[in-house]
Amino acid sequence: MKNYKAKVLENIQVSKDIYRVKFAAPAFAKEARPGQFMEVLPVGAGAPFLRRPFGVHTVDIKEGSVSFLFKKVGRGTALLSALKPGEILDVTGALGKGFEIKKGKTHIIAGGGMGIAPLLFLAQVLKAQGESVKIFLAARTAQEIPCLEDFKKCGEVTISTDDGTLGEKCFIDTPLTRALKTLNNPVIYACGPHAMLRCVAGLKAEVQVSLEEKMACGFGVCQGCPVEVKNKDTKYKMVCKEGPVFNAEDIVW
Repeated sequence: MKNYKAKVLENIQVSKDIYRVKFAAPAFAKEARPGQFMEVLPVGAGAPFLRRPFGVHTVDIKEGSVSFLFKKVGRGTALLSALKPGEILDVTGALGKGFEIKKGKTHIIAGGGMGIAPLLFLAQVLKAQGESVKIFLAARTAQEIPCLEDFKKCGEVTISTDDGTLGEKCFIDTPLTRALKTLNNPVIYACGPHAMLRCVAGLKAEVQVSLEEKMACGFGVCQGCPVEVKNKDTKYKMVCKEGPVFNAEDIVW
């Protein structure tokens, strides 16, 4: 884990209220693993005191760059959405425990809402390793499924939306359940809202979940992001330090 004063390379609005910020951090790019996250400190007039956690969205080791994807919902993310190329970003990372890529498995990626953001890095790594991957993305509406073309470059993509504006009008468990009937030795890597993850955790497959929690410090000091686990030695684990990725069967849903 390191702190970086990183130069912003680009800030692109990819969908309604959804932005992608790319910054230069060669050491971060070499160290980051799919499923890890970073803590970003918004700067500017009226900036909040606490950092904001974002999953690692993409990494380009040759360029020495890292990006994160976020939705503008409050004061901190509004400031981040206004960043200009050349400005300096205060970033700490890479943080947390990422996904464990299982060789010899049928790889399934399942993302819901802004939980889609950190899964593109995983999809790109799987593709680079020559692995076949099936990708399931879900959101309330078509505008909330960003970077679809980037995902399509990595594997077969199935879309579901609550309002039916893109793909099938259903929740993500419907197409996932159908797919699992025809797949051998599957492992699901999932990120999204808690209700979605609870649902995916109940499917007949090995499931790794990346939990979305408010993480103030990012390394377990503030004790602000506990998750209840099935463990005889401890009732809770900190999502930022011992996650954000957990085996679904270890979580008390």
